[in-house]
Amino acid sequence: MSAASGAVGSVVGQLVKAAGCRVVGIAGGAEKCRYVTETLGFDACVDYKAGKLHDDLKAAAPDGIDGYFENVGGDVLDAVLLRMNAFGRIALCGLISGYDSVTPPIKAPRFFLTARLKLQGFIVSEHMDVWPQALQELGAGVASGKIEFRESIAQGLENAPEAFLGLLRGKNFGKQLVKLI
Repeated sequence: MSAASGAVGSVVGQLVKAAGCRVVGIAGGAEKCRYVTETLGFDACVDYKAGKLHDDLKAAAPDGIDGYFENVGGDVLDAVLLRMNAFGRIALCGLISGYDSVTPPIKAPRFFLTARLKLQGFIVSEHMDVWPQALQELGAGVASGKIEFRESIAQGLENAPEAFLGLLRGKNFGKQLVKLI
């Protein structure tokens, strides 16, 4: 079972689902969770804003989590760590929950030891050797409708600060962009 969170996580989850895995998304709000299950085809989605993150994640992943794409950190990562199976793997792409606060992105790092987890940072620019192939495959997936995505677009540079703050508060739906012209 794999779990994914965030706008990038929505694409990762679709790719993992297409590879035959059970996928649980983590999103903020009922509307976003419906999108994750009904449009993206994930097996389940947990609403981290519902106030029952640990219990809902346990119900969605009763057999634990083997792989997780991390883009959020904070309470979401802490809840996922409690559900990780021994020798599980985490691809760390971001920790957005800590970008505007002093709260540590991981409150209980001991789970990395006790569950013998593998955490590896993922920075896309370090994989430029496979970028042309990835771009072709992702583009073909989008063009064929096999990969769905959403964008929130703010108009004009003057709206960039509010768009960024909205991103940190989870107000965007999908990737947050700013259209300059």
